[in-house]
Amino acid sequence: MTSTLTLASRLAALDDEALRRIIAQRLPLRPKIDDFFDLAEALLEHPAVQHALTGLDRPTLATLASLTNGQRVDEADASTAAHLATLAGRALIEETESGWVPYEAVRERLAAWPHEGLPSAQQLLTETPPTALAAVDTDARPTTDQLASERAFQSVTAFAEMFGELEREPARELQKGGLSLPDGRRLAAAMAVDADAVPVAVWLSELAGLVARDGSLWLTTDAAEEWLTGTTAERWQALAATWLEAVPPSIRHLLGGRTHQPWGRALHETLAWFYPASGEPLLRAVERFEASAELLGITAGELPSAAGAALLDAGPAAAATAMSRLLPAEVDKVYLQHDLTIVSPGPLVPSLDAHLRRVADVESRALASSYRVTAASLERAIGAGETAESIRSFLTSVSLTGIPQPLDYLIDEAVKRYGLIRVRENASDARMRASVRSVDADLIGAIAVDQAFASLGFARIAETELVTRFPRDVVYWALADARYPVAAEDGNGRIVGVKKRHAPATDAIPVVDRAATLVAHLREAAATEAAQSPEAWLSRQLETAVKARVPLIVTVGMPDGSELDFMLEPTGVGGGRLRGRDRKADIERTLPLKSIKGVRAP
Repeated sequence: MTSTLTLASRLAALDDEALRRIIAQRLPLRPKIDDFFDLAEALLEHPAVQHALTGLDRPTLATLASLTNGQRVDEADASTAAHLATLAGRALIEETESGWVPYEAVRERLAAWPHEGLPSAQQLLTETPPTALAAVDTDARPTTDQLASERAFQSVTAFAEMFGELEREPARELQKGGLSLPDGRRLAAAMAVDADAVPVAVWLSELAGLVARDGSLWLTTDAAEEWLTGTTAERWQALAATWLEAVPPSIRHLLGGRTHQPWGRALHETLAWFYPASGEPLLRAVERFEASAELLGITAGELPSAAGAALLDAGPAAAATAMSRLLPAEVDKVYLQHDLTIVSPGPLVPSLDAHLRRVADVESRALASSYRVTAASLERAIGAGETAESIRSFLTSVSLTGIPQPLDYLIDEAVKRYGLIRVRENASDARMRASVRSVDADLIGAIAVDQAFASLGFARIAETELVTRFPRDVVYWALADARYPVAAEDGNGRIVGVKKRHAPATDAIPVVDRAATLVAHLREAAATEAAQSPEAWLSRQLETAVKARVPLIVTVGMPDGSELDFMLEPTGVGGGRLRGRDRKADIERTLPLKSIKGVRAP
């Protein structure tokens, strides 16, 4: 019997979950499948077989190579038994009376490997892995850990700066994929990193749920706000945990064995040996994980740090504990200076840093950061709900030098100036959704002619009022970013705080399990076919044998109740009859399908 017939029968006998797993693993492109014979044929097509072989590790492939060579394998050995289970679970081998046997399509695909630059069956069995490099010298560990801790601190800082920049202005994703060039450069400048690091940071942030796309725009999420309030070690732990979760188990297994050995080229050689058919896709995936590991300080100079080793060996919490011992100590006090700058003598506690950013702009970011208080930054804080009293109270609590007189004066002026321009939702006219008002007609006139707001399409309907078709929050942030003394009002004229736009919280999109859907379709089709005609399954088997031109042993029920076996080469099925050449008698036979009790391989 052909491999297709054998496999179709086996697939039909599987339980739903085993069948679902095979479909999910083997058929990513989902060809049109109406019954188990279609499924068997699809699984035995060379591209589908190659797809299955690509994800197998070398020990499993070596077991398959042994079976291909006709060798018996020791099923009592636990490792061999696991390899056989993997191969059978992917429908690459079948169990016969003589043992496990690969399907013919699998043999053919493996035999073609040497012509494609892949190892032969013999090479799979005999080639040894690359020589492992010596473990990292313990004397080099402090240097590696120091560099890793610096990178960890810098990366946490860079991520915070990226979120701040996205708060100020979202980044645009191109239709073809990737950030627009201006936005990529803008984020790189804010993060003080190379442009190549930005896509890695965005990728990791998305996995962590800290940024998300709303249409074509990358925005921060509410989770990013919460992340910003954590300590440096807590922030790093969240990113490291995301990295670890993203690493596929197959790669993580190899990384776990190299916590004291270099990665880079040596790792790539090991991966190429261990997964010989994976090729470029696996290498690109590994390079991305390596780049993000370097960014986070999981590795430094391709060497795993103590925290990186702990991450792979014991998990994120242990890694954060190891990293926290190396991170610079955080401070909770700053110097307020007469030139309106604020200087932190060391890394500031993140919660204080976040609060300072509400009332001041970051001027430089390093171990000792500096901020500058401006009228615009104070107005921004007041717009977010701060008062003169709350601003003074906060600054007093963190200052080592008190509040300088120029700063005290600027706070009073900002409070007086705040709200000189008011933006209100205009509920009375759907075409003009917001109005901008001020007692200062000259200020309204300046806004009306400011080319920065040309896209808002302001229309002046009075000396002291403009209207626009854009919503209040859009208008508010346009004016606030341009440093106008603006306040937002609700419909009753009360001043309200306006938050920057975040990516909307969305319910998890239900994932359609296409494999499970196909299983249900196959079961329904088989039940319908059986109900309509008991001979349908037999006919399909025989049609497949005719198509493949392979011999069958056909068991026929005789009128006296006995059964006879005929070795036939099927030539056609139709009209309720099977036609085939009897090899033994060397004659053409025609058998009624209703008399055929079964078919099997010779």
